[in-house]
Amino acid sequence: MSITTVQAKDHLRGLPVYPKEEPFTNLTALVTGANGLSGYHMVRVLSAAPERWKKIYCLSRRPPPPHFFEDLGEGASRVEHVSVDFLSEPAEIGNQLKEKVKSVDHVFFFAYMQPQQHGEILNMWADAKELSDINSTLLKNFLGALRHANLKPKRFLLQTGAKHYGFHIGPATNPSFESDPRVDLEDNFYYPQEDALFDYCKETGVQWNVVRPSYIIGAVTHGALNHMIGLAVYGAVQAHLGQPLAFPGDYAAWDREYCQSTALLNAHFEEWAVLTEQAANEAFNIQDGTSFTWGRLWPYLARWYGTTWTPPEEDQSKYRATQSRHVRTPRGYGPVGVTRSTFSLLEWSRRPEVEQAWRELTAKHGLVLDIFSEKNRHDIFGITDSAVIGGWPLSLSMRKARRLGFLGTVDSYESMFRTIKDLARLKIAVPPVVSEYEE
Repeated sequence: MSITTVQAKDHLRGLPVYPKEEPFTNLTALVTGANGLSGYHMVRVLSAAPERWKKIYCLSRRPPPPHFFEDLGEGASRVEHVSVDFLSEPAEIGNQLKEKVKSVDHVFFFAYMQPQQHGEILNMWADAKELSDINSTLLKNFLGALRHANLKPKRFLLQTGAKHYGFHIGPATNPSFESDPRVDLEDNFYYPQEDALFDYCKETGVQWNVVRPSYIIGAVTHGALNHMIGLAVYGAVQAHLGQPLAFPGDYAAWDREYCQSTALLNAHFEEWAVLTEQAANEAFNIQDGTSFTWGRLWPYLARWYGTTWTPPEEDQSKYRATQSRHVRTPRGYGPVGVTRSTFSLLEWSRRPEVEQAWRELTAKHGLVLDIFSEKNRHDIFGITDSAVIGGWPLSLSMRKARRLGFLGTVDSYESMFRTIKDLARLKIAVPPVVSEYEE
């Protein structure tokens, strides 16, 4: 019988405890996309473990925001930012790495570029080819740069996501296993990224991991493509207007299980993955490990902002149906996906009284994010609509990670509350009216 020792860290439970000896000491990490939602939380986790990580290089095109290093506390002394544009030629990127990075044990790749989205129901990520072209280029350029700089890590971790299984297109096999086949209905940048990584590792002998989270719960300054921002804006504005939180979808969307992936838990899992020999050269799902529905969240969100809520509309004549853009489902059988809604949050955001309410809230709380610029509006409310409104569940199986010994879990509702408070601290969202999370 094997014994696994775990620990709690704040609201995270079941996190691994590591030996304080080689090969778990004096490690160097390189984190790309460090300003983004996943990269920032990865840096937080690594910098908080000086007994393991002696140096963390953060790569991003833009300098980190002011709060970045402040949030790391003492851990900031082991973190160094390197400004890199992954759309540059591999040799140019490689030369920049040569100047700063002498060696690296583990690479965590989160770099991502988002072309202009058009939002609308079931239409996020509809520009699949453009997404694929630009994001596969980012990774290929970086892999070429590692070769040019003669940097050979022990493990290279690539984070992709649940779109691997086609949930954004229509009903997928549920729960999804890491061994499920790729979906060939349209371009998906995760696949050429995986193929480029596999080729690189085959050529160099570097080990790899691919990690696939669901919708990510977390707060950063740079990152409008975050469903939590849309939820926070909706709650605050409706409360400001003295109106309830109406639910835009039907009872199928209200009751369906739709797993969430807290950014901090993802980062702890990804650290575990690269440090676990049995996990080498494997893909993993990661989610919070607790059941989640929007029907459970809505009363919480209303309470956090001091307003009321209403369940889905019962008058069926008020619904419109939106059908998936492909006649075949991602799982290859069954009816196409149909989403029923009475409104969308993107449509709601265009109401004059909503825009006026947000202007008043922005002035009152000193908020810094222009949520109604055309790009931000579509990113924020498009991704929130894609998460909230839908007719099929999203469940990522954790059986593979559990079998290998990762037992981490977190309450998604508590993570959402903490994230709203963090967004308020960053002056992106209105603070909730309650100070503590209550179950």
